[in-house]
Amino acid sequence: MREINLLKYNRHWEKGFKYPYPKKRKIFSKLTDLLFTRQIIQIVGLRRVGKTTLFFQLINHLIEKKIDPFLIWYFTFDEEKLPLDELFWNFSKQTQKDFKKEKIFVFLDEIQKLPNFQNQLKIYYDLYPNLKFFISGSTSLFIKKRSQESLAGRVKEFFLPPLDFEEYLYFKDKKEILKKKKLFESEIEKEFEIFLESQFIESIEMKREEKREYYLSIIKKIIFEDLSQIFPVDYPEVLFSLVKIISQRPGMLLDYQTLSQKMNISHKTLSNYLFFLQESFLLKKIYNFSKSLLVSERKLKKFYLASPSFSWALSDFLKKEFLVENFLLSIKNFNFFWRDPYQHEIDFVALQNGEIIPIEVKYKKEITRKDLKNLVLFLKKFKLKKGILYGKFLDSKKEKINQFEIFLKPIYFV
Repeated sequence: MREINLLKYNRHWEKGFKYPYPKKRKIFSKLTDLLFTRQIIQIVGLRRVGKTTLFFQLINHLIEKKIDPFLIWYFTFDEEKLPLDELFWNFSKQTQKDFKKEKIFVFLDEIQKLPNFQNQLKIYYDLYPNLKFFISGSTSLFIKKRSQESLAGRVKEFFLPPLDFEEYLYFKDKKEILKKKKLFESEIEKEFEIFLESQFIESIEMKREEKREYYLSIIKKIIFEDLSQIFPVDYPEVLFSLVKIISQRPGMLLDYQTLSQKMNISHKTLSNYLFFLQESFLLKKIYNFSKSLLVSERKLKKFYLASPSFSWALSDFLKKEFLVENFLLSIKNFNFFWRDPYQHEIDFVALQNGEIIPIEVKYKKEITRKDLKNLVLFLKKFKLKKGILYGKFLDSKKEKINQFEIFLKPIYFV
């Protein structure tokens, strides 16, 4: 067995040490409710959204609950790909704790980098029910798919998106302006537009040019390091070009045939590269809605970057409306838009508990009947009653058009 120094990964073993992350994401309370359940807790999401910080905050929480720090084990596979057998041997030796008998909390970061992680994890989960696992990853395919194949029923998954607006204000110490929305209306609007460029915690206090460099470094690390370790990427610069193209118009419709010809790559390579970018959480693809999933799959697709901050960083002149649309998709799990042969279009179509809900984004304060036209058209076509329009409002209200109800909601509080 190979020995490694685990203290450098487990600062909480030092007497009196506490990880310096007092401010918590909204998801934190959901995770603390599951600390003592049997299931593996799986957190997936983009690089730099805060998965590791969440782990350290959970470790702090466990220690505050009087759990022995040496019963809490943390390791990241970012540097070393140590098999679980070797890792557990090292942990047992260095902590003098017996994982076969004692209740151990095990945090495994960037687990997709460990070959065959799912089968290794399954063995320990099944044989040692006293182990409580928390795993994280930045690549959808190697976490979600493999977990579903080998760890079915054993995993509870959480997706950690970039910040929403309320979280941004909280981390900026400005959440109090939401308590008196009318009084601070202009400041809310101003902060929201700054937020579109600052959807990651580390970027909040940066200057604009620093932010651009920061986002560019994340994108390049994903493309030139992460993806090339997992997928057969012969031309990473083509991946980067695709990201830049989509950043120029979030929500653009892509014709694979035309784009592959322009980029001088095969249709198959383009399709594969777009898939790789989706699996890294860097790109989101949504389908033209139809009640037949097969028809939806065959139609043109829309693509967005995972955050409006990425789109902003790569684009010199991008309308605020596009960034706002990109923001909504960054924190909502929409899989569809709608566009008919006559160019009538709906930004997003949500499926909630079997209900179909069309959603429009209009970054303006005054809404006219013309702004609602496509929503009404969609509701008529699919025999529905309810639609949603997000705009530059402070409070929710409702418009009634014939038998249809259009809910006008603030884009700030989605």
